[in-house]
Amino acid sequence: MPLDRVVNEVNATVRGWVGYFHYRNCSKTLQHVRGHVEQRLRTHLSKRHKVRNRKAGYARFGNRNLYVKYGLRKVPTSAGWTKAHALQ
Repeated sequence: MPLDRVVNEVNATVRGWVGYFHYRNCSKTLQHVRGHVEQRLRTHLSKRHKVRNRKAGYARFGNRNLYVKYGLRKVPTSAGWTKAHALQ
C-alpha cells in the first residue's frame, strides 16, 4: 500500500478520534492519542525502511518529520471550548 494512502487513512481516523474526544478537559486523552498515532506511524515507517533499532527509528523518523515530511495530522492537546452544554 502506498505511504500516502496509509497516512490519509490515519489522518481520517485521527480526525474522528479528535471529534469524539475533543471536549472539556481532554488534554490527557488527546496526548495519549497523539503519542499512539506518532508511535504507530513511526513503527510502520521503521518496518518499511528496515530500521531494526528503535532508537535509530526515533532519530530517523522524528516528530517533526512525521508532521512536515509525511503529512500526519496534528492532534490538538486542548479543547476549543470549556463546557459541552447546549445553553453555554
